[in-house]
Amino acid sequence: MIKLCPYRKKCLGILIQTLLFGGISQAVLPYRLSLSIEEGQPPGTIVGDISAVLSDEAPASGFFISESEESVVFSDLSISGDTGIIKTAKVLDRERTDRYEFVAVTLTGQVVTVEILVKDVNDHTPVFPREKVQLNISELTPIGTTFQLDEAWDPDTGKFSTQGYAITQGNPGIFQLQSENGVHSLRLDLVLNGPLDREIRDFYSLTVQAFDGDTPPRTGRMQLDIKVLDENDNPPRFNQTEYEAWIWENAAPGTRVCQLQASDPDQGSNGFITYEIDRRQSDPSGHFAIESRSGEVRLQKQLDRERRPWHQLVIRARDHGSPAQLGSAFLSVRLLDVNDNEPSVSVLFLSPSGQAEVSEGAAPGQLVARVSVWDPDLGPAGELRLWLQEEEEEEAGEHDGGSFQLLESPLRSIYLLRVRGRLDRERRPAHRLTLRATDSGAPPRRTQLALDLRVTDINDNAPAFQRRVYTARVPEGPPPSGGAALLRVRAQDPDAGANGTVRYAILEHEAAPGVQIDPLSGFISTTAASWLDRESHQVIRLLVVARDLGQPPLSSTATVLLHVEDVNDNKPVFEQQLYRATVREHSEPGTCFLQVSARDADSGHFGTIYYSLYEGVINYEKSHFFTIDNSTGKVCTAQDMDRDDGPPVYDLLVMAEDGGGLSAQSFIHLELQDINDNQPVFNPLTYVTSISSYTQPGTEIINVIASDRDSGINGQVSYELLSGNFSSLFSVDSSTGAVYLTSVLSHLQVSNVQLKISARDGGNLTSPINATVTVHILQSSLAPTVFERSYYSFTITENAPVGSAVGTVRIAKIQASGDPLKYRISSGDPYGYFSIDPDSGLIRSIKQLDREAEPFVLLTVEFQTSSSFISSSTRANITITDVNDNAPAFHQEFESITISKNTLPATVIYIAHAEDKDSGSNGMVVYSLQNDYEQFFTIDYIHGTLYLNRTFSSMSQQYCINIVASDRGTQPLNAVFKLCVNVDDLDGDLTFETLVYQVGVSEAATSNMRILQVRAHRQDLQAPSSGLVYSLQQNLDSLTFGIHAASGWIYIQRTLDYESKHSYHFKVFAINPKDHLKRSAAATVTVNVADGNDNPPKFEQNFYFFTIEENSIPQGLIGKVQATDRDSGKNCQLSYMLLSDGKFFRLNSKTGKNE
Repeated sequence: MIKLCPYRKKCLGILIQTLLFGGISQAVLPYRLSLSIEEGQPPGTIVGDISAVLSDEAPASGFFISESEESVVFSDLSISGDTGIIKTAKVLDRERTDRYEFVAVTLTGQVVTVEILVKDVNDHTPVFPREKVQLNISELTPIGTTFQLDEAWDPDTGKFSTQGYAITQGNPGIFQLQSENGVHSLRLDLVLNGPLDREIRDFYSLTVQAFDGDTPPRTGRMQLDIKVLDENDNPPRFNQTEYEAWIWENAAPGTRVCQLQASDPDQGSNGFITYEIDRRQSDPSGHFAIESRSGEVRLQKQLDRERRPWHQLVIRARDHGSPAQLGSAFLSVRLLDVNDNEPSVSVLFLSPSGQAEVSEGAAPGQLVARVSVWDPDLGPAGELRLWLQEEEEEEAGEHDGGSFQLLESPLRSIYLLRVRGRLDRERRPAHRLTLRATDSGAPPRRTQLALDLRVTDINDNAPAFQRRVYTARVPEGPPPSGGAALLRVRAQDPDAGANGTVRYAILEHEAAPGVQIDPLSGFISTTAASWLDRESHQVIRLLVVARDLGQPPLSSTATVLLHVEDVNDNKPVFEQQLYRATVREHSEPGTCFLQVSARDADSGHFGTIYYSLYEGVINYEKSHFFTIDNSTGKVCTAQDMDRDDGPPVYDLLVMAEDGGGLSAQSFIHLELQDINDNQPVFNPLTYVTSISSYTQPGTEIINVIASDRDSGINGQVSYELLSGNFSSLFSVDSSTGAVYLTSVLSHLQVSNVQLKISARDGGNLTSPINATVTVHILQSSLAPTVFERSYYSFTITENAPVGSAVGTVRIAKIQASGDPLKYRISSGDPYGYFSIDPDSGLIRSIKQLDREAEPFVLLTVEFQTSSSFISSSTRANITITDVNDNAPAFHQEFESITISKNTLPATVIYIAHAEDKDSGSNGMVVYSLQNDYEQFFTIDYIHGTLYLNRTFSSMSQQYCINIVASDRGTQPLNAVFKLCVNVDDLDGDLTFETLVYQVGVSEAATSNMRILQVRAHRQDLQAPSSGLVYSLQQNLDSLTFGIHAASGWIYIQRTLDYESKHSYHFKVFAINPKDHLKRSAAATVTVNVADGNDNPPKFEQNFYFFTIEENSIPQGLIGKVQATDRDSGKNCQLSYMLLSDGKFFRLNSKTGKNE
């Protein structure tokens, strides 16, 4: 039997205490029993046995259960207190109770905790809360929108609970179900998967099914009704996009035009339509109105087809949704015409002024006006006819059909009014015309227009001279002060006003200079500045025109003949100011080589020319070497001339004089052509030198010199070694005369060798006496030391640091004598730039180098042992290369010049010159302008010539230009020269042909020699430039020169000396004595003096004394002679020569060192 405790926990506690304190010695171990059973089993189904967990050693004799009889344990389960067998008391329901727990205690005190789990079985179907659900969705709902639905409830658990949902009926593919696990159930959402359109389908009925996970699954259903809500997504639409209607233009306001209709598929207010006219786009004046509900259009204002033949309205249909949708259509209203307009007539006059006038010179057929008739009505009401009526004057005589007629043009409604007969302003100054127009309407309408046409005067009478030819006589030359009146011409014009006002003029293309006519009176006179020249115009033929002031003017002409009487006012003029000629020297006397020619514009005796010839260019001494034919101008030789003994150039003055005593001069520059009449001559004829028997081949031993007095190729000398006993051992340089050893001499037993050398010029003449060279050969038992090379070439930059190595010279073969070696520089370094290591032969720089002072150095290096007097030598050519260490330099930093504002463009105004001491591209100078004055000036970047680019304004100005001179080095250096150009604003009419003159002249030029002719001219190139006076600026440079005041020839006044002054700078002025303002023109003259070989070399001492021990070993340099030459360039390059016996001594030809 089951022992029950009504108070389960209390009884169990009492039981445990009893067991503990009742003297039971064994420990009580609790047992746990877990059982399970599926729900739904029939009553009496065995669940389990409590005693199954007890040990076999202590079998249970009975159990106490901790639950009361009212508990769910005893209501649902049947538990045997004796056996511990648990059975179902009724069918179990997991959804009601899913677990049972109780404690069973045996009589022996054993405790068993019992847990019974009720297993679930699929005994429930998913159930929706509502069988039918309605959902309202707007037709504009976006795709992807979700709507939450009531999920189905299934009390089962696990896979037997609700596992998913599906739409089984009614889905056209635009809906989708979406589920996810919730806290206690599976959540359900409806997803919109496609667009909705209420106007296509407004209702959907879906069957939604929920299913669990059993097989087969249990399912539950729900009906989902979806109503699609309307949105205003459709605009109203007209049944036509364009409407057309017709109405009479005189229709009364309120007349019906037409009715428009539009539809909107939306519902309610979204589909309710009202109509309106878009006044912003059409009918702003409100001619039409529309009934908003019916769409009927009616006329609201009076119409006029002629102003506007048709109207296009924009009609809008508007629904009442929010926001409202619009639809539109076009309504074209065309107006039917009625005859409500009179014809209109407009006249466009074709006269130049556009007024109602016509010239009396108009020819028949000439158009007077264009007449336009216009009736805006259509049909017959717009068809017009036009008539012309002309009033006749009472005194006009018989009617001749009128002076004008009206023609219809090809263009409809256009008529042309033209002249029909000849018009005469003097007879009838105006015409009265009437134009009448009528249309073809019923009844017709008419219009008329009156025209007053004025006839304008024309210039139909030309001025007429009283005579066709006028004559007068006038002497040539200047007129009296203020000019002289010659005669008067007169012409008359019968016209009135401006047409009869006469003005006189001389036609320019036939007018003579200095003759003018008064335009009002017709008086012809000479101007105060005129100069009549009979040689230019023996008879001045003037064509005088008399012109009235009409438009266009009429004119007539008369001829005026001015006979100019001749005076001797022209001097002869040579065809050339300078003649250049050549003649061979020793030509036969009487050989003619030139004919000069001069012309005289005068006639008769005044135009006859006689020629004469003078020596020089200023002394006017009759020539002894040349003659001239005084009539023909032929110039011939008078005697034999030798170019080599006499001057090679002759400057002659030739004069041309006319029968009236006026003369002109020109110059002849004659050069004597050289012929090969001189043989080369040696000076000296004998040369002596000494060399060692061990001298190496290739060594230069002496230099012979021959000269030829001829010039050019005839004076070029070449040298030839003549065959002899020992000539094969030597050679001579054909161009320099240097004699070289070509073979070793150690085997030679003679003590001296004699050579013969001849000289030949370019004309194949040979020297009459050949040069003799005696070479003394010094014998020695020891062979001298020999350098590896007889000539070394080294290079060093001029900016190399002091102590830089240049190169090494070496001995090729050293005798095993044990003597110390010794290198030394014997000559070639007069300024001490280099040193040599005596032991190694290494050459170093010992001073800062300067290529501009010394571009190269040719050293003679000797090698000798201390015990031998025999030495060996070689040459080392050291080239000092350039670096860009010199900037271009101007001779001055600033200069100011003044030019006239009338100076013509392209005139040279200045020549800048800078020099750079460097060589190559480092020394090449280019020029540029630094200031922004390119609009006025430009510079030749190579020559430095500054040109004027444009003329100046009338204001006085100064331009300061920075002229930059730059070299072309890798890193260019530059210098800046400032030139201020002052612009003279005086309106002088003189200017030189160039503002800068440059001329070169040799310092050997004789006094009074002409070197340059400057010329100035008037700004008016047609004006004569004779009568100008030239002068030189008074400064130290100009004192050396003079100028012929009339001709502008600059000549040498004092002897030139290049060594004292290289160049001269001064200004030359030109003035017109007749200019009462005494304005002048100026130009700059630069005379560059070229060096002539006019200074012989001079030794610094007349005697040189050197001391040397007798029988001493040769020590190289024993002394130095020094000479200078004041000339420049090649004229100051010196070479030294030992004229005495050269057996024991040798002189360096370039340095003057005695060795």
